[in-house]
Amino acid sequence: MSSVFIDTNVFYNILFKTNLTRTARKLLEEFEDKKFYTSLTVVNELLYIATRKYYQAKGEIRGSYSLRRIIAVKGYPELIIEGVRRLLEDLEVEVLVEDVEYKEMMNIVAHLKLLPSDAVIALTCKHYSIDTILTFDEDFKRVPWLKVVP
Repeated sequence: MSSVFIDTNVFYNILFKTNLTRTARKLLEEFEDKKFYTSLTVVNELLYIATRKYYQAKGEIRGSYSLRRIIAVKGYPELIIEGVRRLLEDLEVEVLVEDVEYKEMMNIVAHLKLLPSDAVIALTCKHYSIDTILTFDEDFKRVPWLKVVP
């Protein structure tokens, strides 16, 4: 069975109704016969972004550092934690541990002009021989060993 990596923004558009939700769902349906993978970096990003959206909707975020203060006091909303956990379980996504060398990550950041977390994701895919990534992030198109869908 071949495998695909699912990026943060696909999960986000499944969890929250956006103009890309329909496309994200179609992507998952199109690849439902594949084994789904993601990484700790993606789960980290998803929890952070979803929590930010949650507290913004409640009007509790004031500045760029207020989310850190809110999390320190209130923690991550159980709704968000359970939503992410349930989504990963329902899709039978295996969360990969990153095995990325510092120097290689820095090299990819410099040469492919990727954000550090995107470089870690790309290198994780390479390490696990995953050649397809489901993402709306155009930056991954600069990664020669990845096929970007859509």
